[in-house]
Amino acid sequence: MLSAIQIIKTIILIITGSCGLILNSWIVAVHLSHWKKGVSLGDCDQIILIKGVTNVLLQCLVTFNGILINFQLNDYFDKEFLYVTNIVFFFLTSLWNWLTAWLAICYCFRLGNISHRVFIGLKKRISSGITQLLLGTVVVLGMISIPYFWTTHIKAKQNTTSTSVFEQDIKYLYFMTAFCCCLPTLITSLCMGLSLKSLLKHVHRMKQNHSQSWSGKMKTHARACMTIFLLMALNLFFFLMIFISVISTNILSLWDIFFWSIIMASPSGQALILLFGNSKLRSDLLKTCF
Repeated sequence: MLSAIQIIKTIILIITGSCGLILNSWIVAVHLSHWKKGVSLGDCDQIILIKGVTNVLLQCLVTFNGILINFQLNDYFDKEFLYVTNIVFFFLTSLWNWLTAWLAICYCFRLGNISHRVFIGLKKRISSGITQLLLGTVVVLGMISIPYFWTTHIKAKQNTTSTSVFEQDIKYLYFMTAFCCCLPTLITSLCMGLSLKSLLKHVHRMKQNHSQSWSGKMKTHARACMTIFLLMALNLFFFLMIFISVISTNILSLWDIFFWSIIMASPSGQALILLFGNSKLRSDLLKTCF
């Protein structure tokens, strides 16, 4: 007999899983259809495409893990299988953060007016080699995630319905946190700061010229800044919820459901931010709906 909390979590799993898969699959389908028609995808479009694929995989994984936890099915699977699911989770969430950082860099290069030659050189290299950059990111993060196998062990867990718990090597955990969470977040913050600085300069010029209307470029600039800010905030909130869920042993039922909902709905949240922050995706969505 399912408890009330299990029933609520099951409903959350169904809603978030369906929404996350539909929205992110739609983002992937739109970009692939454009590419099939011969439309070349820009650097930001390629990153959003890979982000959509990552979100689809992450939504499937968190939903599957949610089912295992909610119905207490972990002990029915071999520890090697659980190792693999954790490795894939680390890899996808790390890729999640780095894709946000690359998107912030591309937006900054596209909208920022920095004339320094180092900035211009980086802009040309990233714009011409975005495919190689994304492929290199996937390879490096994959290599970093593999040592999870020999840095993690399982111990018996007392006084719970589950008989085992994963214990992670603290040095490896610090490294993963620094490289896969802190570093891309720092890069994203710096790029967002430069973009905001450029936007404020445009607003200042507009006030000096006594202009009250925002140009299309300024609206695009403001939307890009808001998109990066929301993506970064969602990433941090997602990891904060996971951290609290891991370290807390006695969580009240309502808070447990709240943390559960945030974790399960994060891929859907990313899809919504990308849909309404990207003019192409937004126009295609409106055409499809209306």
